[in-house]
Amino acid sequence: MSDVAFAPARRAAAINLLRELRRLDDSIGVKNSGIARDVALLLYEHGGDGLSVAAISSRTHYSGPTVRLVLERLMAAKAIALTIRRGKTQFYGLTARGLAGCDAYVAALLSFAESGARAPISLAASPKPAAGLPSGPPPLPARYAGALPARAAAD
Repeated sequence: MSDVAFAPARRAAAINLLRELRRLDDSIGVKNSGIARDVALLLYEHGGDGLSVAAISSRTHYSGPTVRLVLERLMAAKAIALTIRRGKTQFYGLTARGLAGCDAYVAALLSFAESGARAPISLAASPKPAAGLPSGPPPLPARYAGALPARAAAD
């Protein structure tokens, strides 16, 4: 458990929000995938005729094959569909089901943020790293202490 102490009501509200968001993810086919959520929310944000695999890859920094796999899964869940085709480039956009799911996701977040009963969660409450921790790689186990580095041994 974290060292950060939240008020019990605030903590319970955040946990309830996370559970509700998980339920919404499952209902539109995201199925616990952060990549699928990123892609769906990008399509939601962009709207219009949708985006191509190349556009999604460039904006999310996920590889083309990863994006294609996620698009296939979202299409199987009927959250997205092909919108248009320009030459060999296909564009993907949200279906009515995907749009409703993303609307509900954003509404849940806004409802939580606008709730007067709870203060917004801030990074100020995040745990800080312990002072004096060494930076860099951890020390080698004792059995390797006298060994030469791999590059020096090959020379």
